[in-house]
Formats: sequence, structure tokens, C-alpha cells
Amino acid sequence: MSFDAVRRWLVPLACGVTIFLSGCAYLSPDNGAGQQQSLGLAAQQQEQVVSLAGEAKGHRVWLAGFAMNSTSPAFQGDLELVSRRLSGLGGTVLKYEHSNEPRMKTLRYPFANPQTLHGSLLHITEHARADDIVVLFISSHGSRRALSVNAAQKDYPPLTAARLFAELAPLGDRPTVVILSACFSGSFIPALQRDTHIVLTAASADRASFGCAVHDRNTFFIEELLANDFDASRSLVQLMSHAKSRIELREDRLSLPHSEPQLSVGRRVQWLANLPLREWFASADPSSAAADPLALLDKRGMEAFRLYLEKPYPRAFAMSPDGSWGFASGPSRSDPTPPVERAVSNCQKGGRAGCRPYAVDDRIVWAEREQNFVK
Repeated sequence: MSFDAVRRWLVPLACGVTIFLSGCAYLSPDNGAGQQQSLGLAAQQQEQVVSLAGEAKGHRVWLAGFAMNSTSPAFQGDLELVSRRLSGLGGTVLKYEHSNEPRMKTLRYPFANPQTLHGSLLHITEHARADDIVVLFISSHGSRRALSVNAAQKDYPPLTAARLFAELAPLGDRPTVVILSACFSGSFIPALQRDTHIVLTAASADRASFGCAVHDRNTFFIEELLANDFDASRSLVQLMSHAKSRIELREDRLSLPHSEPQLSVGRRVQWLANLPLREWFASADPSSAAADPLALLDKRGMEAFRLYLEKPYPRAFAMSPDGSWGFASGPSRSDPTPPVERAVSNCQKGGRAGCRPYAVDDRIVWAEREQNFVK
């Protein structure tokens, strides 16, 4: 539902009045008590993050999560679900969690708005290593190239696509996953596309998404992506494909128009998009975007890799440090050897040297020291 449409809803509050009455003394960014509590909670989060970051060894994931609208509990429910899923992967997750809760007499989270987003991303920039993974999550109502900001049932200036791009810029080449659960969120993709960005949106640029009414616990998009039938052995590409199918069936059952969730993957983070979530912390050196060999492929090579991802199992993609490539999939009547051997052979055509497997099915194997895939 767009944030323009939500104004037509009457949202019951704890004191028994509705959003257009002001009888409830809720904390907001406009009053001193709200500002003080929000700043204090943000400072606590930053202190905890710095402490955990100093103790963490190996790969780390940074989460900047924002539930930016107080008119439905689904937005905060989305934030909390994303946070739980990342924590359940078994590695170090450094969290900045912000929410404009539906009822705020005592804050549990700092306010979620462009100002707190700026502060969190700046703090991540100051403390994250180049090979850490950054996840930015935002759930709210949306319109084209704008995300609603509503706290204590009051609308504030929205977060625009242009501003979000500017806020992400200081992260540089750190691998960054942006998840937007909002109507028309696909309209953000053109502004956010970068070689090191993966962008998942709940809807296409001209479609609404669903699950953000006053009784919903999660939006359809986040519920199907990370709650229903969730499997951490799937990659973001697989999770997105699975969620899209389930959302479409759900919308059909309810006679709703299709929201058409979108996925955009930068060429230097193909490895991350196709890495099972449970392996995010296991991948060490080559997980940095600069080290990923896909960055060596030319335009034809990247098109070949995209085509490879659509091929049936079993499949394999091979390449060499000079940017040569080859792939194979399924059984072959003319050549009974496994796809991985055929992929290496295809890469070696023309006398190319150094070809070895990059991916086998959906597993990135380039970094594995013992290459047991070919004889």
C-alpha cells in the first residue's frame, strides 16, 4: 500500500482515539524527551558495535535496519525478522536497529529517519573493513523514488532515492546488500545500481506491495523471503526466486495485482548473491569485492555468467586469471564427462592456461585451496 493511501486508514491507538487526534502523548522526533531517548539508544548501539567489532575475528556483517513508518507493526516486524535471520547464521553481526514504533511512550529503538540512517552508515564507514558485508534494510510505505517517514503517526519528509544513493556512497567498494520492502521500491534500483551493490525490492517501479495493514506482522515480501520455508543453505538469488513464486501465488489467492519483486546484482558481487547465507561468515579472503575474479570478466564474460545461472543442474562455470571463461550444464550425449570438466575444457579452448572452476551449481569454489573438481 502506498503511503498516500494509508492516510485514508483509521489506525486505532492505545488510548482509543485515531491518528488524526492528538490526545496521546507519544514520543516523537519533535519533542525533547523523544530526541533524548533516541540519541541515548543510538549511542548505546554504537558503543556495543565498536566493542563487538574489536573482539570479532574473521568475516563480519553490518546491519543498518530501519522501520520507518509508525502506521503498521509490519515494518518493525520486518526489521526484527531480518535481524534474527542474520544473527542465526552463526557469525558476528554488528547491528544498528531503528524503528518508528506504532506506540512510543518509551522508546525501544532510536527513531528511523534519514538523519539516523546517515549517522549509522557513517559509523559503519568508519569501522568496517573493506571485506565486510554491509546490509541496509528499510521497511515502510512507499511511492515512486520515495520512502515514507512517519513517526508518532506524523509524516515527515520522505527518504528519496537520490538521498539514499548519497548516503551509501561513503561505504565505497564494500559489498553492500540493500533490501527495500515498500510499494514502488523497484523505482530505487536505477539510482542504487553499482558494481558492489545487491538490491532486493518488494515491488517493481510501478507496482504496489502488500502486507502493511494495521493487523499485519510482516510484509508479504519479507515474510516470504525470510520467514516461510526459510533455508539458510539458499543464496540471495535462490531466496529471491523462491519468494517471488510464493508471493505471486499468495496475491493470486487474494485477487491482488502482482507486486513483481526485483533483484539487481552488481558484477563485483555476483559471488555474494550466489553464496549460501550460511556461508557468509565462512568465506574469508576472496569475499572482498576487489578479490572476486568475476571483476576480471569482460562484458561477454559477465553475460555468459548470467546465462550460466539460468541453466539447469548439474552445472559448472570455469575461468582463468586472464578473464577466459567457459561453462557447461546438464548431461551431454556427445560428452559424458561431468559438467565441471567440460566447463574447464571449454575455458581452455584456444590454448588458455590457468582455467579452474569458479562455481559448481550454486556454490562458489574458486577460493577453495584443494580443487577436487577435475582430475
